[in-house]
Amino acid sequence: MLQLTSKTGPTKGQAWPLVGGPIVLGRESKCDITIKDPLVSRKHCEIIVDNGTARVRDLGSSNATFVNGDSVEEAKLEPGDELSVGNAVFIVSKVGSSWELAQSAASHSPTGSMKFGQAQFLERDESSLFKHGKPRTAKDLAELFHTGRALGAAVSFDNLIENLLERVAHHLNPTEALVILSPRGKDQARRVIPDTGNALLSEKPSVESLVDHAIAEQTAGMLPELVTQGDHRVLECTLVAPLIYANETLGVLLVRALSPKRAYDEDDLELLIGIAHCASPNLKALEKLERLEFENERLVSGVAYHGPIIGTSEAINRVRQIARDCARSDLSVLILGETGTGKELVARLIHDLSPRAEKPLVIVNCAAIPDELFESEVFGHEAGAFTGATGRKIGLLEEANGGTLFLDEVGDLSPQNQARLLRAIETGAFRRLGGKTDLQVDVRVLSATNRDLGGRDEGTHFRRDLLHRLNAFELHLPPLRERRDDIPDLARHFLNKARQRLKAQVSELAPEALLMLQEHPWTGNIRELRNVIERAVVVAKGERVTPGDLFTVARAPVDQEEPEEGPFPTLAELERRHIIAAIERCEGNIKAAAGLLGIGRSTLYRKLGEYGISAG
Repeated sequence: MLQLTSKTGPTKGQAWPLVGGPIVLGRESKCDITIKDPLVSRKHCEIIVDNGTARVRDLGSSNATFVNGDSVEEAKLEPGDELSVGNAVFIVSKVGSSWELAQSAASHSPTGSMKFGQAQFLERDESSLFKHGKPRTAKDLAELFHTGRALGAAVSFDNLIENLLERVAHHLNPTEALVILSPRGKDQARRVIPDTGNALLSEKPSVESLVDHAIAEQTAGMLPELVTQGDHRVLECTLVAPLIYANETLGVLLVRALSPKRAYDEDDLELLIGIAHCASPNLKALEKLERLEFENERLVSGVAYHGPIIGTSEAINRVRQIARDCARSDLSVLILGETGTGKELVARLIHDLSPRAEKPLVIVNCAAIPDELFESEVFGHEAGAFTGATGRKIGLLEEANGGTLFLDEVGDLSPQNQARLLRAIETGAFRRLGGKTDLQVDVRVLSATNRDLGGRDEGTHFRRDLLHRLNAFELHLPPLRERRDDIPDLARHFLNKARQRLKAQVSELAPEALLMLQEHPWTGNIRELRNVIERAVVVAKGERVTPGDLFTVARAPVDQEEPEEGPFPTLAELERRHIIAAIERCEGNIKAAAGLLGIGRSTLYRKLGEYGISAG
């Protein structure tokens, strides 16, 4: 393809592809190339292009048309010729192909010229950059040196992207430059920087196809297109170069330019590939560093506000790793484990490590909400929806919009409420009680239960379609008896917490007491251990918790008379122990525990609050 580049005059530095025709040069604004010069006629000359050759024809101008200094009526234009129109001097050059380009992704047949409106890709077996020793080589290598130095000085991922786009703008002078990052997970979208580039990809399928092919095949490409701007034809050229690190395609670097401001050729694509190679290792390193810093910050935040996940055993380390994996996606997670194993704590960890961490985490205790109030509490209600509904109430699902909804004790949901919840989770749409229009929310759902929702437990009736929606990930929490090495650390943690809250003088656990704790069966798991330590802090007489303190609290049956020398329990303490024993016997099932105690669930929850007993 031939190109006309202005050397002097009012259009100096601009370039036009010599395609189609005729291309009219003159003083009129309607000309294809307008030259504001009184020596130039309104329509001075025209260039006719046919089968790769170009001829210039004078249109009866007042001051003639010159090729290489000679006045001509008509002449063939060759690469290197100078065309003079008034005071403007143009040079004819060939935008050739020093590489083999493919006409299409399918055929990969070589061609030596551009195909307009058709993407062309660099053959992947090209072994090195700048191997032809072109005149631009030294300049481009210097640009790569400065680019590498600028990228190495970046202090953050965003700063790196900013530096990268600045260097691209400095050398390639594009009308648009983008960094397009590949999705990091199956449920995540690509990231376009700056985000105004999303409009380009959605409005130009040809450019989006160019990007997709460059990512999939890890190959650079160009897309030259002839477009009309007003009355003028211009060349719009898009270049893409993949950002590759260790055979992983991180994304692409994309630039676009319009002639006459800039007309890209394959030398420019070659430079863009070099810049992409400079950027890729830095992008990968800073992305990984920021992800680790983010996770660390969230872990610290979890310790500060929600309590840490204590322990160094292999079992609990595996839980931490799975929680990190779950946090990176938006898939639902079902947390399984016996009562008292810390299911809510793990749910908080997943939320805090996720991209939704700045949004709310809303906890729904499915066992604590009576069936008849579930719809109102979770979905909300409009004024007048039922007797006593004097105003609009925002439901828990709506409160969680943009964040995470945690369904604790999800196995206690009634079949009717399971059906209501299923539709909301599947579609994100729901309707307030008494409402007439559907509302849309974006929530990530976590759930927890100590039941076998698959139906093997007697009395379990859980919808399989809802179960499949909840358990995209299944995370099993080990019982305390399977991580006994963590018991000393857990016991010391609860001791310090209780000592600070109760202003007690107890400061440590006797070795014999630690040994007793490690031998205990712990049917109530971590919750039982916490309660034992807290009560031991209350009854301990010195600065140490002794086996006698633990035995009194942990081992004495509820109906056993206290030793005469020991402290006589109050009626409230006996009731508290009795409630704990009932909950432990029912393995955390509040409904069953209330039945065992002969009281209603609402009464049991009130007493749990009075005595500071956790129901999670």
